[in-house]
Amino acid sequence: MGATATIADHCIHLWRIPLEASESPKVGFGEWLREWLTPPEQARAARFAREEDRVRFQLGRAATRCILGRFLTLPAGQIHIEAGPHGKLQVGGVPADRAVHFNLSHSGGWILVAFARSFPLGIDVETLTAERLSPELIEHVMCAGEREALQALPPEQRAAAFFKCWTSKEAFLKGLGAGLSVALRAIEVSIDPGEPAQLLAAPSELHPGDWQLRSLQFSSAYAATLAALCAAPQILDCTLSSWRDLQSTGIGD
Repeated sequence: MGATATIADHCIHLWRIPLEASESPKVGFGEWLREWLTPPEQARAARFAREEDRVRFQLGRAATRCILGRFLTLPAGQIHIEAGPHGKLQVGGVPADRAVHFNLSHSGGWILVAFARSFPLGIDVETLTAERLSPELIEHVMCAGEREALQALPPEQRAAAFFKCWTSKEAFLKGLGAGLSVALRAIEVSIDPGEPAQLLAAPSELHPGDWQLRSLQFSSAYAATLAALCAAPQILDCTLSSWRDLQSTGIGD
């Protein structure tokens, strides 16, 4: 898989985990989850009504803990994942000089998890569904300039443009750990699907000039954006084919 135990200063390790990874092979998956999820996480998973949502949560948390275990050279069972003040997940009980920043997102059939050693980051993926583009949602997410730019695009490009906008803002706010304390409409980003992702404007207290956005190549059914507090982040892309791949590389041992 190309996984390593170290992360270079300007590098992001991006893991793409298809939901099908839990199915290939299925035998032993439940035992693996019970081993790598804490009791509170198992209890939270049990509250999901849909199995798909439950497996997304379980696989995302278990894989994140296993990968963190390799980066931190700690048994995965000793990795304590906790929520910060605004809900951003972080590793607890690790000295600052050994900290690993990470963020995860999931939608549809995919889970994305990103890791960096020396800077915070955020990631967001959304299923690209034109039916979700209600006037109310557009008004909630987009500033006036973005709405004008959206209307100027051909109709067949508008769904991709909207979700590029949404994932860009969500990734930025998740990277900041700002949660819902900042209105999405207070931020302006590039929305043209054919142009690079770019943070155009945001409240000065967020120091937007220090952040970079990267649109992630994906199938036409998804939009995904990575935000990083790094001038020139390099992305090491890795796709997980089966949850057993985590064990075969020694991650979490």
